[in-house]
Order: sequence, then C-alpha cells, then structure tokens
Amino acid sequence: MRGRGYNEICDIIADSQILVVNTDYDNWNGGTYGYTVYVNLPVTKYSTLTSDKIAEAERQLGESLNEVSGDSNSYFLVKITPILSRTDIDWGVIGGESGKSKLKQSIETVRNIMISVATGGSRIQDENDRYQKLHNDIVTNCKKLNLTYNNTYVKLWDWYGKWKADFPTWQERRAYIHELFSPTLAYFEEVETSQNMDTLVELSEWERIERTIIKFKKDSMSAHNEEDFQGVGLLCRETIISLAQAVYNPTIHGQLDEAGVAISKTDAVRMISNYLSVKLAGTSHEEMRAYAKTANKLANMLTHKRTASKRDMMLVTSATISLINFIGILEDKY
Repeated sequence: MRGRGYNEICDIIADSQILVVNTDYDNWNGGTYGYTVYVNLPVTKYSTLTSDKIAEAERQLGESLNEVSGDSNSYFLVKITPILSRTDIDWGVIGGESGKSKLKQSIETVRNIMISVATGGSRIQDENDRYQKLHNDIVTNCKKLNLTYNNTYVKLWDWYGKWKADFPTWQERRAYIHELFSPTLAYFEEVETSQNMDTLVELSEWERIERTIIKFKKDSMSAHNEEDFQGVGLLCRETIISLAQAVYNPTIHGQLDEAGVAISKTDAVRMISNYLSVKLAGTSHEEMRAYAKTANKLANMLTHKRTASKRDMMLVTSATISLINFIGILEDKY
C-alpha cells in the first residue's frame, strides 16, 4: 500500500493495534470464512479522521487484504475503531504523575492481597478492610480516567467464593489474578520500561556480564511475584560478581581488605572496593569512590534480602546497571 501511494492509511496502521477475529462462516461449497480486522487507533488519532476518511480507509484496507490473501474460501472486512491508549490518558484528573504512581501501587497491592489470601498467606479477616478501601478508591479513579478495571470482587469473601468454586490449585488462582489485572496495569507499562536499564559501555569483552544483563532485563519485565523478584536479584548478584572478577587483580589491588580480611573469588563487595581504592586513589576522587562503593553495597544488600518486592527488584537492577556503567567507564570501555 505504501508503494501504491496510500501513505495516510499506512500511517493509520503504524499507530494502531490490530485484532483479527473470525466473525462469519458459510458452509456452502466447502465453507467460506469471514474475518473482521479491527484496526484500533488511539482516541487522539481517531478523532482527527473524518467519517469519510475512515470509511475510505476501511474499504481500501479490506480490498488490499482480499487481493493478497489468494484464498477464495476466505474474505476480510476492516473496522477502524477508537481505543483508549496510554497517550490518551489525562493523569491530571487524579493529580498527575504522583496520582498515577499512587494508583498503580494501589492496584498492585490489591492484586497481591488477592493472591496472598488465596495461596496460604494473609487471612481474609486481617486484610478485608484494607482491601475494600483500596478497591473502592481504584474503582473511583479508574472511572475518572476511563480505564478498564476488571476486578469486580467488592469484598475478599467474594473472591473466596470464586476460587473455592473454580480454582482448586494455588497456581490457577495466581494465573487468574494476573490475567484479571493485566489490562489495567498495561496502562502503566510506560513507567516500568522508562527506568534506566541501559548500559552505556561496550560489553564485547565482558560476554558473561552481557549475557546476565540480557537475562535479568528480560526477567524483570515479566516478574510478578516474590520468587520472580528474588530470581532477578540473584541474577544481578551474579552479574556483580562477574564484574568484580573482570576488573579485580589481587596482585595490583591487594589480597586483603582494609581490615586485613582475605578476599575470596566471589566477594564482589571487597573486590570492587579494593579495585576502586587503587583505580580512584587520592582525595580528588573521594566522591566518585563513595558513589561507586555505595552502589556496590546497595546492589549486594538487595540481592541478599530474604523477602523481595517489585520496588526492591527495580532498585537492584538500577544499582547494578549503574555500577556496570561506572566501572566500564573507568576501564575506558566507551
């Protein structure tokens, strides 16, 4: 279509979410299948198009799809529709970014409470009042923002009735809750992906470090529960150990720490501390040494936490990336 000059329609496609649904079937002459292709546009984009432009785009898209399908037993219809996207949301109606952050935290708290009471964690009696208050606030704010919120369980006892009837295992209950909340939390994905997760240095000679970075970045995006968060933390810990082993040389940086304790091959805190003391020696580098050592200690402290939250996970990944960038720059890997 771009080659034929339909640039405006191609721009519509580029801004859209596509959903294809089998909406018709005629069993005559071997059967014919009809498909509706829903081209869902952000409200702000959809509102710039006239009804005539929408109708013409639907017609041309449908004709092009039918031309290239090469299948006489199927046909396509196109429907361009508006859909609320993150770019359409006016967070100002609930207090801007602070209101957005608070709402997201409340939604995650309600989700975690529902999982906890259904999987042998908290008792309903202890959590129901807090749950109801948070749930009511979420419903109110989501209505103001026109956000989808599929949780219709006003009380935890309502949720209890559902899981007792339909979900005998803890795994089924967790999966149901994550699916229930994912459409709402999708509106907040921009916050999660905008965190500083980029390395600024060249990692070609640090292949092990590069592999674990790729792994914990991927895992952090799909992490949902305490075990997932802890798993990302452990990957960060392994990354820091690999980083320390890559730059620490006992002959140059010393085999003992400041207190005279021997440094083991997996003691990332002491290895990096000694490395920095040599690499950034002198009073002129005092602030830089303090910064790097703090990032190092923070990352290692968080990886050893017995209980982990999403906040802990995001802090440890940020601290780990920061430390890699800092030491990579010291090693002239840029």
